[in-house]
Amino acid sequence: MSGPLVLLTRPAAQCAALAARVAAAGYTPRPFAPLALAPDPAALARLPGQLADADWLIPVSPGAVDILFSVPDLTLPATLRLACVGRGSAARLATLAGRPVLHPATGSDSEALLALPELQALAGERVLIVRGDTGRALMADTLAARGAQVAFAALYRRVPVDPGWAALGPDQAVSALVVTASEIATALFASAPPARRDWLTRQRFVALHPRVAECLYALGAHRVSVATRADDAALVDALSRV
Repeated sequence: MSGPLVLLTRPAAQCAALAARVAAAGYTPRPFAPLALAPDPAALARLPGQLADADWLIPVSPGAVDILFSVPDLTLPATLRLACVGRGSAARLATLAGRPVLHPATGSDSEALLALPELQALAGERVLIVRGDTGRALMADTLAARGAQVAFAALYRRVPVDPGWAALGPDQAVSALVVTASEIATALFASAPPARRDWLTRQRFVALHPRVAECLYALGAHRVSVATRADDAALVDALSRV
């Protein structure tokens, strides 16, 4: 007998580990991503040169880490220091890079990373932020104010896709939808056919961060649980509270 259905809205390529955890906890995970990450070949071609010129590398998400390491024969300079906002991204980057990654022990956002002592005095340091074609300005603006030379590697675009509305019956019971970014929340509600929008607002959501929860509430959601940390284990723990 299958467990309660949980819809995972993270882009499919970054969803396997979360799906495995959700299944191990007794739920039935189903991919339901309203966005896909489309790599930018020109940006990927420029990446090795950008890495050679950087002192710090900061990918903003697990998706950014995965696309970063999709570059064939990618080699990170030995002196390059690595940092990430969340535990999930940091763990993924540490595994692929084979070296330690600076990340907040508590907190899971740009503010928490920027509070670390290692990122306070950055005069002359060259920081490369790996992200998509859009993103928050806080990280770059704060690092630049501290003296860093900040550059971006915009390696991918977020492309709207149909998450699979036709396969989801209007009377199908859903335990929760797991939402890991505000952009995903916005795209999810935008993707809903008119006949399903009221259904969507009545569902239970699990949000990776309070900022994501705020976005869901603004879009019309009524019931949102927030993970205590920005990692997959905390998302699964939050499922028990929905």
